[in-house]
Amino acid sequence: MKEKLLYFHAGRSSFVMKDIEILQEKYDVKEFFFDTTTKSNYIFQFIKQKLFILANIFGAKLIVCQFAGHYSFLPILYAKLFYKRSVIVAGGTDCVAFPSINYGNFNTRLMRFTTSFSFKNCDLILPVHQTLVEYDYTYQPNDFPKQGFTYFIKGLKTKVEVIHNGYDSKKWFCNSVKEKASFITIGAGLGSRFGFNLKGIDLIFEIAPKFPETFFYIVGGSSIKTKAPANVKLLENIPNDQIQPLLSKMQFYLQLSLSEGFPNALSEGMLCECVPIVSNVGGMPEIVSDCGYILKHKNIDELESLIRSALNNNDVNTLGKKARKRIEENYTFDSRKNKLLSALKKLV
Repeated sequence: MKEKLLYFHAGRSSFVMKDIEILQEKYDVKEFFFDTTTKSNYIFQFIKQKLFILANIFGAKLIVCQFAGHYSFLPILYAKLFYKRSVIVAGGTDCVAFPSINYGNFNTRLMRFTTSFSFKNCDLILPVHQTLVEYDYTYQPNDFPKQGFTYFIKGLKTKVEVIHNGYDSKKWFCNSVKEKASFITIGAGLGSRFGFNLKGIDLIFEIAPKFPETFFYIVGGSSIKTKAPANVKLLENIPNDQIQPLLSKMQFYLQLSLSEGFPNALSEGMLCECVPIVSNVGGMPEIVSDCGYILKHKNIDELESLIRSALNNNDVNTLGKKARKRIEENYTFDSRKNKLLSALKKLV
């Protein structure tokens, strides 16, 4: 009989679904979805969450939260009260603060409190990349010189183990002819108060007119209210299990974010042989390595030079294959599965 595990998340994104799949191999997973779409709904969500915890915590072996924040507060608190082991998978927004765009858990007092409480009182933190723990931030000068949860929580004593995201190369592959001079980026919440700048869409809108012979496709861009340049195509959201054919056609994958942890869409694009062009933030420089282009600073002239170099590369198809190999050899689904299950086994 499998041991019971309580799993808390704020939406069944692709990485949440993959982790649930992994956990279900060894545990009887009881999941709770905390709907964060409207703040007016939070009190109702907290009540539902409390009732779920009280109904399921007896007999549970582990409590796992996907990200820290408001919705991890009660699970971690009750884990402490009932002497249950608890884990937080740290992924990005729960590790940073960007006042310039009003983004990140450490940017507001209440969210900072619930996030700090969760990290301090859980038994294990599993960030998807080392830069979420702490690193020097040099991409743009408008925010903190460092990012990562240990920068914002001084003296944190909770055990930390980095486990990278992982991917199934059999699901992500190139099976079509590449559209020449095509760029794609994928984002969620791009019409939100911070999404446009967070995901670097502002840079795409600024750089696109300088390359009128190219096309820039933005998946999830239909919610953007700003008028797009003629060669920028704003597409509806596409379900993760349906986007491989589009990625397969694209020559370059753009990820010009102000902040990232270990972005799934980037890695999936690389598996589809898209040459990556990324900003110098989070885990992206390590993921890309020598398989693409890295924008060191948020600077339009620097970006123009980078894109021009990419378009003039006569060996871009070989670079795309190299990008696929990079993910295929270093960030596999089985690797994440084995490390995640091993970390939880040691904890209990």
